[in-house]
Amino acid sequence: MIGGVRVSLDAVRANARALRDLVAPAKAAFVVKGNAYGHGIAAVARAIEPLADRLCVYSLEEATALRAAGVAAPVFIMGPIESAGLEETLARGFELALWDTGSYLRSVCEAARKRHVRAAVHVKINTGVARLGLEPRDAADAIEDYVRLPELALAGIFSHLAAAEELDSPFTMEQLAAFERVSNAAAAALHARDAAPVRHIAASAAALLWPQTRLDMVRIGIALYGLWPSAQTRVAMNGAKFELQPALSYDTRIAAIRDVEAGTPIGYGCSYHAPKRTRIAVLPLGYADGIPRALSNKGAVLIGGKRCPIVGRVCMNMLLVDAGAAPAAKPGDPAVLIGAQGAETISAEDWAAWADTINYEIVTRLPAELTRTYGAFPQ
Repeated sequence: MIGGVRVSLDAVRANARALRDLVAPAKAAFVVKGNAYGHGIAAVARAIEPLADRLCVYSLEEATALRAAGVAAPVFIMGPIESAGLEETLARGFELALWDTGSYLRSVCEAARKRHVRAAVHVKINTGVARLGLEPRDAADAIEDYVRLPELALAGIFSHLAAAEELDSPFTMEQLAAFERVSNAAAAALHARDAAPVRHIAASAAALLWPQTRLDMVRIGIALYGLWPSAQTRVAMNGAKFELQPALSYDTRIAAIRDVEAGTPIGYGCSYHAPKRTRIAVLPLGYADGIPRALSNKGAVLIGGKRCPIVGRVCMNMLLVDAGAAPAAKPGDPAVLIGAQGAETISAEDWAAWADTINYEIVTRLPAELTRTYGAFPQ
C-alpha cells in the first residue's frame, strides 16, 4: 500500500501525562478499545503503560492482544463477554463489567468457581445512557447481594455520561446525582464487607469540563490521542491554557497526474465536471482505506503545502483531487490526508465536519490493515 498512518508516541505520552496530572488525585484509566481509536492498540498501550492505573478495552480479544504485546497493567473489559470466554477472562486476571442479576451473573460465578478465583467486577449503573447497567432503583440492593457472593470481588462501580461534551449540561449533574445516590445507598453494605470499589463516571469530556465528576478514577479515551471530545471542550480548555497534541497523521503519494479539459466528467456517476482545464491527481487510497465516501466533492488533501479539493466520488481504492493549486505536483509526490504540510493542516475534525460525523469515528474506522509507523511526528 502506498502511504499509511503515522503515530507520534511522544504526543500520546505527553497527552497521557498532562491528563493524568489534570485529574489528580483521581486515578487515570486510559481507553485503548477500537485499536486504540485507530492508533494501534499494542504500540499505544506499551507507550502509556507506566502512566496508567488501568487500561480499558471493550472485548476479551482486545484484552488478550494487550497481554500478547507484553502489557502487564491491569485491564478492565467494559463490554459483554460470552460465557465461553469467562474462564479465560478470570484466568488472565482481567476485570469485567457486571450489570446483571440473572443468567450472566450466574455464568460469572460459575466460571469463578471453576477457576478457583474471585471475579473482579465493576458494577455498571444506568444513569441515563440507557445501554447497559442496573437501574438506579435496583442497584443498591444488587450491590448488597454481590458483596455477599464469595465468587465476586467488587473492583469498581461505574456509569457513563450522555451529554458531558456540553458546557451547559443539567443532565450531566442529574446523572452524577443519581450515581451518588446509589453509591451512598450501598456504602453501608460495602463497608461491612471491607469493600472499597473505585467509583468512575467521567470519560474525556467530563474529566476535562466537570471536575466534580472525576470521583476516584476517570476513563480517558479520545483526549489521549490529542483529539477533543467536542469543539466546546476545546474552546473551554484552551481558555484554561490546556493543550492536547494530535498524535495521528495519514499520508500517501500521488499515483498519477492527468490534465483534463473543461466539461470532463470525473469519477463514478459523473458527479463532478471540470469547470475549466484542470490538473487531476490520482491518490491510491479510498473508502476501503478509511476515507469516508461522504468526502466526495467535499473534502480536501494537502499537496505542495496547498489545500486541494477532492473531486468526484471517493472510490474503493482511489481518490481524485483537483491539484490546480499545486501546479508542480508530479507522481510520487507526498499528499497528506490528515496532518500538516507546510503551513497548512487538515485534521480529523475537518474530516468529521465534511462527513457529518465525529472525530472518534474518523480515526477509529481507519483499518487495522493500514501500515502504521511509530515515532516522533510533530503535527
